[in-house]
Amino acid sequence: MYLRFVTPLIHPHSRVESGFFRASWYLDRTNCPDWIRHELADQFDWFARHLPIPGRIARHFKRRDSIWGICWFDPGAREAVSRARYCAWLLGEGGLPVRAITTSHQREVIWRDAHQIVTKPSADLPKAFP
Repeated sequence: MYLRFVTPLIHPHSRVESGFFRASWYLDRTNCPDWIRHELADQFDWFARHLPIPGRIARHFKRRDSIWGICWFDPGAREAVSRARYCAWLLGEGGLPVRAITTSHQREVIWRDAHQIVTKPSADLPKAFP
């Protein structure tokens, strides 16, 4: 089962709930305690060292709109998922709610590696914040 941690903030390109990496800027606009910022920075450093940045997050076309992908954790990426859960908790403590959504079937895959997939958003995408 693929897993994604989302916030109520809407991503400007994909038009779906933003993931926690993208939405972390929100804490800069709140009175978030410094310890949360430091913990998040440490976790994001770990992700930068161990989780490859997707090689492709969108498909661009000449005659139609681009397709912007969304990232999901692979079920086998246990360490990354554990750290993502901790980041979600930190963001929640800082004032930005984060919830997990799952999907059991693969959608149109734009990119993949051993830890994650990037898929095209679809109409039946689960929503955490209706």
